[in-house]
Amino acid sequence: WSTRAGPFVEGAAAAVVSTVLLADTAVGLPYLLVPLFVAGLSLSTPGMVATWCAQSATLIGVATLPTIVASPVLELTAPWLLTSLAAGMLGAWIRISSEPGTDEPDAYDAAHRLLSELRTVARKLSAGLDPVGIAYQILADVNDVVDDDGAVLLARSAGGSLLPLAGRGVADLGGEHHDDHLVMECWTSEAPAHESVVVDGRRSVRIMLPLRLGARMIAVLVLYRPTPLNSAMTADVVERLRRHAVQLDTAMVFDEVRSLATIDERRRMAREIHDGIAQEVASLGYSVDSLMADTDDMVQRDGLGMLREQLTHLVSELRLSIFDLRSEVAPGSTLGSVLADYVHQVGRQTGMTVHLSLNETQHRLRVEVETEILRVAQEAITNARRHSGADHLWVTFSADPPQAMLSITDDGGGLGEPRADSFGMKIMQERADRIGADLAVVSESNRGTSVALTLMNPHALRREDCSGADQKESRHADVGLAHR
Repeated sequence: WSTRAGPFVEGAAAAVVSTVLLADTAVGLPYLLVPLFVAGLSLSTPGMVATWCAQSATLIGVATLPTIVASPVLELTAPWLLTSLAAGMLGAWIRISSEPGTDEPDAYDAAHRLLSELRTVARKLSAGLDPVGIAYQILADVNDVVDDDGAVLLARSAGGSLLPLAGRGVADLGGEHHDDHLVMECWTSEAPAHESVVVDGRRSVRIMLPLRLGARMIAVLVLYRPTPLNSAMTADVVERLRRHAVQLDTAMVFDEVRSLATIDERRRMAREIHDGIAQEVASLGYSVDSLMADTDDMVQRDGLGMLREQLTHLVSELRLSIFDLRSEVAPGSTLGSVLADYVHQVGRQTGMTVHLSLNETQHRLRVEVETEILRVAQEAITNARRHSGADHLWVTFSADPPQAMLSITDDGGGLGEPRADSFGMKIMQERADRIGADLAVVSESNRGTSVALTLMNPHALRREDCSGADQKESRHADVGLAHR
């Protein structure tokens, strides 16, 4: 209480002393600044203003006493009162600017509220928060009122291109749309557009319909049908798209947040492994080295040597796990380049000879599809290096969106009987199912294992071009020559 009341009391005392002494000298007037400055530092702006009001009221009250000549007193003290207010504001500014991290807790509080609300609301959403699933729902809803031959829904990506989210029928799912004049006309004008085209030798009409959220464009629906839409049908479809706009935009925002959270969590786990168990195992290896140096017993030295080899192998496994967790597909890096880095690391640390063959066009799959393919490749390669006893590993990847193919083959001893607590194959199948791909695993005793992922499903629609890529790129490399 004394800390909060101190500036008020001191301000009132300063007003009394300055006014009483003013009859003889004005030397006490600068003292009016001190309580306000202290109040600003200790009580911030509200306390400082309250102190100034108390000081001013006290000064005016004392000046009205019969023994004091009020007019000269007020004329002399008024400038000092204003100056003291400025001193108080200076003190309050210093207090606010010196408080550490005042914005960060507010930001985290806001994020906590939003995430808590999102968790509650997401559980009540009938359509979920998958943008591809919602896009297919939109196509199905439009098809209920429009007899079309095909449709594709285009949404703007983080890179600024218009990329397909879902499609069916004769729509060119793999075509380029960000430089399509009619699509861009619909996007910029936010109005329907159409043109006559020839599809499979038949005349058809290609119709563009905008999908807006308020005043903002979020997608374009492309329809193919024999005849244009009349005004009533156009209005009906546009209204249906308007009702779906919030669903689609929310799902795309959530998908971006989920991707960022996944990347952040994988990086956090990599840091924990590196700074925790990896360091402990490495330290244990140094201790074993010291024990080997101090013993002359050959049996103990042999046993410690075997232990050291196991620890070295464990450290290599941990390093590869860290590399797994930190490997990710980004807009600026192709899946082929990420795979090349990964298999090079595997070959260098395991001693296997890894044969890599890449065949990619300038076009790319959506980043979430490429990420699932990368995780399948990592799991298959991990199984090969841990369990197959192989000397050679062949990794082949080709992509010409919306098609892609991944093949991983080794010359090891085969898979053998799966353990009850093994989930690697199940997880690979789940990842393949998420992107609509076919997964085939063939294994023969002493003849190796082959894992093939084939993607022909329109879920794997093309996304933006690789910057600076050639029309078609094909790379072959042998990496990680045996280090035995």
